Amino acid sequence: MTGDSGIQWTSIDAPKSIPPRWRWIGFLVALAVVGGLVAFALIEGDKIVRGIASDVVRSGVTSALELPEGQEVDVELGDGLLIFQAVTGSIDSVDVRIPGMPFGAATGTLLLTVEGVALDPSAPVDILTARVELDSDNLSRYAGNLSSVPLNSVTIAGGAVGIGAVIADQQVAVSLAPSVSGGTVAFTPVGVSAAGVATTVEAVMASPLASLAGPMLTSSGFCAAELLPAALTLSDAAVVGEQLVITATGTDVSLSGLGSKGTCEAPAA
Repeated sequence: MTGDSGIQWTSIDAPKSIPPRWRWIGFLVALAVVGGLVAFALIEGDKIVRGIASDVVRSGVTSALELPEGQEVDVELGDGLLIFQAVTGSIDSVDVRIPGMPFGAATGTLLLTVEGVALDPSAPVDILTARVELDSDNLSRYAGNLSSVPLNSVTIAGGAVGIGAVIADQQVAVSLAPSVSGGTVAFTPVGVSAAGVATTVEAVMASPLASLAGPMLTSSGFCAAELLPAALTLSDAAVVGEQLVITATGTDVSLSGLGSKGTCEAPAA
């Protein structure tokens, strides 16, 4: 087409509109990209918050339990995004593992499970469970509390604590079942064997060997409460695998008061 001025004009068709279906696809793609960026930001932000929270818990436990500098303290925070939990003012659950923890005459692993941990350090936690794990080598340091005679072996296996001693030139083995009584871990004889021949505690105590074997079957146990925070109540003692596991629990426990130890009642005269 030529105008009066001699300029050549060419007509161009107007662009066609984008079909509605393609507009929806573009919207969904954009939404997915934005959602991915938000998720990435939340995950990365949660990693930062977890690192800070772990350091705070580790420092608080080290101070409360008066642990020596350099003591290993492993902290594991519960599942779920910690950022969202922090908005509520508390963390759902925290697990703390302290290997090589002094436990009176022995050394064991202390496991703390804490539920409802407030962000305010001065606020109490909802539930605190402490578990102490002792292997046979460390339990043997309490040999004098397991029997009234000198022992030549202490083992943990088959769901029981085993002790051995030589009585009247015979190797005697006794199986002990752990339990709790007040703040004390008690040990009750449940099986006896002499020279490899199994018998019962009742049969031994009714035999002429009662005066010799009796002291081996007498156990004073040991006070675990004085080795654990006073805010916790001794609740269980059991053999788990090859370890003696002592459990204590408490509610509305202040972490800052964990350094105060409990006591046991004096035995009746």
